[in-house]
Amino acid sequence: MTSVEDKLKERVKELTCLYEVTSIIVNSDYDQLDASLEAIAYCLKRAWQFENVTEVFLKTGDFQVQTDDYKHDMVTLVSKIKVFNKVEGEVMVGYPSNKYTLDDFLVEEQTLLNNVALDIGNLIERKHIKDSEEITRRQIERAGYGLFPTIKF
Repeated sequence: MTSVEDKLKERVKELTCLYEVTSIIVNSDYDQLDASLEAIAYCLKRAWQFENVTEVFLKTGDFQVQTDDYKHDMVTLVSKIKVFNKVEGEVMVGYPSNKYTLDDFLVEEQTLLNNVALDIGNLIERKHIKDSEEITRRQIERAGYGLFPTIKF
């Protein structure tokens, strides 16, 4: 990629991806997290320089999603997903290894991938917090049940 116009187009794709990922996360249903992660994977696919051959694999905890033609022998960029500062998964974006090498990736693409992995980790953290709050609420309800009489009118 040599022209300023091409570089600008790539930055616009990356910024669009970050905006879409943020929108997906903000509107995420914690009970349908796999759908949100799949949407993020396809968003990442569109953000790469060679989007027609780009494939994405995302795994964290109980969740694993990948784009249609992802193969484990692809040449990939990888970013770890951390949840509460502990590595809980990874997101990989790849090109077919028979035609591409690591040199075909842009430096900015690794930065984008790292930012998206951070966002995914934050989403998973919020889900864990919500789940923990729900468990605590149920425990309090069970422990408090029967302590206070129900007033009927």
